[in-house]
Amino acid sequence: MQNGWAKSKIKTYEELEDYFSKQEKISGLKKEITNKLGIHRQLTAFEEEYVLKWTNEYGYNMNIIELALKRSVFKANAGFKYYDDVLTDWHAKGLTTPEQVEAHLASISEKKTRTKQVQNLAKQFEFTQSTFDSFDNLYDN
Repeated sequence: MQNGWAKSKIKTYEELEDYFSKQEKISGLKKEITNKLGIHRQLTAFEEEYVLKWTNEYGYNMNIIELALKRSVFKANAGFKYYDDVLTDWHAKGLTTPEQVEAHLASISEKKTRTKQVQNLAKQFEFTQSTFDSFDNLYDN
């Protein structure tokens, strides 16, 4: 089994320094995530893979990750799969800043509000469809 340096193909002092810097950043991020979630254990290997994906592949920092964590406040049994689904959706939509995420969430909320308003308005104008037994009687005026 290769260690982190060999796996990362580190050959120079600068690459090693960069590697340690990234590891320190990820370690701090994992600690911050566990604190925010009230997790009092180390993350599992699978949970760590999610964090690496969010930071390395998506380029997200704690500001955006925290927005995803906050979305789970009203979600029963939310876990890393849920957070990953949220962050993957944002990444697919090209959302890269907290401001873009907030605007996206506001637009979703606004759409839900408008949909409810239209549904309530439609209920006011409900009617029953008339049926005619004979079209001849329809034009008898």
